[in-house]
Amino acid sequence: MKYILETKNLTKVFKNNLVFQNVNLTFQKGKSYLIKGYNGCGKSVLLKTLCGFSLPNDGEVIYKEKVKIGKDIDFIQNAGVSINSPEFISYMTGKDNLLLLAGINKQISKEKINQVVSLLKLDEFINKKYKTYSLGTKQKLRLAQAIMENPEILILDEPVNALDKNMVCLIWKILQEYVDKGGTLIFTTHGEEEIPLEISQIYEFQDKTFAPVNS
Repeated sequence: MKYILETKNLTKVFKNNLVFQNVNLTFQKGKSYLIKGYNGCGKSVLLKTLCGFSLPNDGEVIYKEKVKIGKDIDFIQNAGVSINSPEFISYMTGKDNLLLLAGINKQISKEKINQVVSLLKLDEFINKKYKTYSLGTKQKLRLAQAIMENPEILILDEPVNALDKNMVCLIWKILQEYVDKGGTLIFTTHGEEEIPLEISQIYEFQDKTFAPVNS
C-alpha cells in the first residue's frame, strides 16, 4: 500500500463561494503532514472532507487506495479525529463521555481510557461535568478521545490550541511518539509557532488549492 489516504481533484464550494479546488494530496503510513494557511482559508474544511464529515462538490477522497469516502463508506475508518469536535454532552462527566464513545467500537477497556486520561493530565477533571471545563480542558478531552483507540490515522485541527506551555510540549511529544510507532498524523496549527515535530511534508494553501512545499 503506497498511500493510506489521498485526494484527487478535490473541490469544495460553500454558497457559491469557492473554498478550494483541484486539491491533490497524498498521505503515507508512519509520516506527519502539516496543513498550512491563513485563518479562514479552508484548512478545517479540508480536514472535514478528508474524514467524510463534509462531502466535496467534486473529486474524491480515497482510503487505502481503493475505498472512496462518502461513496463506499460514509466516514474514514480507524481514525482519531478532532476538528472542533466532538462537542461532548454537557451534563455528563468527561469520563462518561469517553466511555460513551468507547462503547461504539468496543475496542478498548476502562483501564486503557484511564491510562489516556492520566497521560493527558486529566485526572483532576475527568469526573467533573463537561460544562464546567475550561477551553484547555475541553481541548485535552478532545485529544483523549482522538488517541484513546490507537487509530491508524490522527486528523487534528490545531491540537495545541488553548493549552499552556507545559501541556503543549507534552502533546508534541505524544504525537511524535505516535508517528514513530507507525501512525499517520495530519494536522493544522494556529499561527506561526515553532513545531518541535518531525514533519514529513507541508501542504500550504496557495491560489485556492493546497500544494506541497519544502518541509
